[in-house]
Amino acid sequence: MRNWQALAAIGIALMSPVIGAQNAPYPSKRIELVVAGGAGGGLDLVGRAFEQALRETRSVEQPIVILNMGAGAGNAAKAYIVKHKGDPYFLYLDTNRTFLNKLLGTTEFGHDAVTPVGRLITEYLFWVVRADSPFKTAKDILDKLKADPSSVAFGISSIPSNDQINIIAPALATGIDAKKIRIAAFSSALNPQLLGGHVAAISTPLSEVAGLLKAGQVRLLSTSSPAALGGELAGVPTWRSMGIDVAVLHWRGLFAPPGIPPDALKFWEDSLARLVKSDAWKKALERHGWYDAYVNSATFQKEMERELAVNARVLREIGLLKDAPR
Repeated sequence: MRNWQALAAIGIALMSPVIGAQNAPYPSKRIELVVAGGAGGGLDLVGRAFEQALRETRSVEQPIVILNMGAGAGNAAKAYIVKHKGDPYFLYLDTNRTFLNKLLGTTEFGHDAVTPVGRLITEYLFWVVRADSPFKTAKDILDKLKADPSSVAFGISSIPSNDQINIIAPALATGIDAKKIRIAAFSSALNPQLLGGHVAAISTPLSEVAGLLKAGQVRLLSTSSPAALGGELAGVPTWRSMGIDVAVLHWRGLFAPPGIPPDALKFWEDSLARLVKSDAWKKALERHGWYDAYVNSATFQKEMERELAVNARVLREIGLLKDAPR
């Protein structure tokens, strides 16, 4: 009897570390943050600023390791996250491509294939022309497009993208045949295309042309912000100020694999709610020219559903919609 009791005691002792590990408060080990973009790009900057702010505020005691996966316009990153269903030790940072790519038929996974954790920041998009451009306002360009939709060449960094939506949506809203608008993507040479006169205008975040603007080489004709911006951008018209009901947020959001435990989702919601109020995060926004766009998981889900409907309508109008939202 005593031998049996001794063996049982040894068995319990051997099992206890496993049991303890399973019941340890989340998070109890390192977390992998998958960034759906290459090193040094816009998403990567947000990911690294996010990790640094978490560290500075001691919001998470466990290490966070960043993995860049930009292949397939972010589709590889999402597929990787979906593969880790139920595992809260993986996070994923992406843009509206998380639903846009499915609409275009480049992936089977939509935004409902992952768990929205929270929207973090946004940039806004601008129509930009050379300083010596004959176009003085965005309305000048729209008027020319009305007369001939193929008369103005636009440049953007990638297709599909918010940059593309920021051209098509205002055109559609003003009765222009958007199918005929000339839009070309230049992944690494957008600014030289504008300065060299190969395109008449570009749609881009301010961060991409800040140096050119400061040097007086370009002018801003419009912003996709839903309301007027402040500071040096106060004079840049919004689409809505021109009577065009269009606003485009160029946001970055945090996601997790599908089916993660509720306590893990609550941990990140609580952590983000505190983080966005911290000096460390506010300094990061100011340093990079980002705007606070934080919303929690439920609101993020609703906002994506609204954007999904708008984007589907735009893509349907120009014949690019492959997978209609259900």
